[in-house]
Amino acid sequence: MTRERAMPRVEATLRAWVPGWALRVLAALAGVATLLLALHGSPLAADWVRAFVVFGVVIAAWTLARPTHAPALVTVMLVAVVLLTTPERTAATSALWLAPLAYVTFRLSSWAGLVRWTARVELGALGRSAWRDAVVIAATLLLAAVALLVSGTSVAGLVVGALALLALALVVLLPQDATHD
Repeated sequence: MTRERAMPRVEATLRAWVPGWALRVLAALAGVATLLLALHGSPLAADWVRAFVVFGVVIAAWTLARPTHAPALVTVMLVAVVLLTTPERTAATSALWLAPLAYVTFRLSSWAGLVRWTARVELGALGRSAWRDAVVIAATLLLAAVALLVSGTSVAGLVVGALALLALALVVLLPQDATHD
């Protein structure tokens, strides 16, 4: 006769976390924001702008329902189409400051596709690729700043946007001790 042993009790502590639904919402908002920023100042006719906004809303709903690389890539494709209709000088500099936003949209969609709505995602897991992501975004923003300076355009908006993106990354990705709650 074998005797069953009681299983040991295991406790796990979850550090600072983000709900899975928040990743989906952020991915959807990032995609819509990227598309709307690409449309800002575009010479497209009002009917085309409305069509692109409708596409953006559909892609946001798609991202919320089934986040994967696909909605992010479709968003990037739509941004590229908008930039193709934009005058050459504006499109060249716009592409450089839209690239980090497209990258963030892609990363958020990728992360959101890996978790359920009700899951809790530890910020440390999201932060593992933070340095690589920061280097990609910083290099693109630096290239954009140089391109804007060479073209004689003000870099103030780019600097403010870069600082806002950096502040958001620091708030979200810096390790926080949740033991004092």
